[in-house]
Amino acid sequence: MILFVPVRRPATAKAAKRKRHEITGDAKMLTLLIATCFAVTTPVVYGEDHCSEHRYNNSIATDYMQFTKEVPDQEYGIFGQFKSLHCCAKGYRSIEWFKNGQPYPWGSDISSLIVYPEAANQTIYTHRISETDIGNYTCVLRNDTSIIRHDIELRMQEDKPDYPLPTFKPKDMISNLGETARFYCEAFVGKLDLPDATNKIMWMQMADDKPATVLDANQMNVTREDGQIIGSYLSIPNIQQHHYGRYRCQITSGNLARPLELSVLLSPAQVTAAEESEFEFLVLIIIATIATMLVVMLFALCRLDMRKDEIDKRCSAQFIADNENV
Repeated sequence: MILFVPVRRPATAKAAKRKRHEITGDAKMLTLLIATCFAVTTPVVYGEDHCSEHRYNNSIATDYMQFTKEVPDQEYGIFGQFKSLHCCAKGYRSIEWFKNGQPYPWGSDISSLIVYPEAANQTIYTHRISETDIGNYTCVLRNDTSIIRHDIELRMQEDKPDYPLPTFKPKDMISNLGETARFYCEAFVGKLDLPDATNKIMWMQMADDKPATVLDANQMNVTREDGQIIGSYLSIPNIQQHHYGRYRCQITSGNLARPLELSVLLSPAQVTAAEESEFEFLVLIIIATIATMLVVMLFALCRLDMRKDEIDKRCSAQFIADNENV
């Protein structure tokens, strides 16, 4: 009887190479699965890095406590979808969040929004916004000497709004010739349902109440939260005389015929100086008028006293004369 003992042949170079490829493929697949899970669980506050983009130029090289970009006054969210609120700032020792006066952290009965530590607590977010999250949120910045606060009202939208809803309205500005100017407008437009529908945002300079193209300026449009919020920066790098006046930010959503129009005014600093001079001149006139009235009143009182003295003297002289005759 012959007994055959199986002998394990040594792996060839080709088989070993194939084995290495299989191990490498498994490792790549595992890495991809981990990255996918991380992308699903990581909030979308997410890849856009909201607070590090489009900061004020004068905030980049300074250290004092300040907001580093425009902070919305109102925010809107669609029921059941992701929502984030931002207070982009720097130079603070601490930043705190409040909802309707209640400090963070909040229970589920107050708000489902949580702080995003990777954004230095400048951002709070929720994966699924609900009715409980509606309310007034406040971010409070503190350092050793000062406190800065900003209020944001969060409202709910069950679906796409009928027209753009403003979240940040541009602010009037006073600047000298040769300086820079920056305006920003923003609105909540929701998600477009039709594939051929688009959102449009455009800056125009108003000349005699008629829109005209803005000269020597740069416009940059931005979006956040998957295009549900659109905004636009208008930057004027070198203010000239023709830049002064009123501007309009026009936002159109989809095929809606009703655009949102937000106006802002750029004024020269000389106007303020002239107004101050006129005010000072008016104050001087008022003071001079009051002084004149006081002088007249004093003069009248003096004349009255003099007249009274004369009457008293006459009375005394008459009295003496009468007594002498007697």
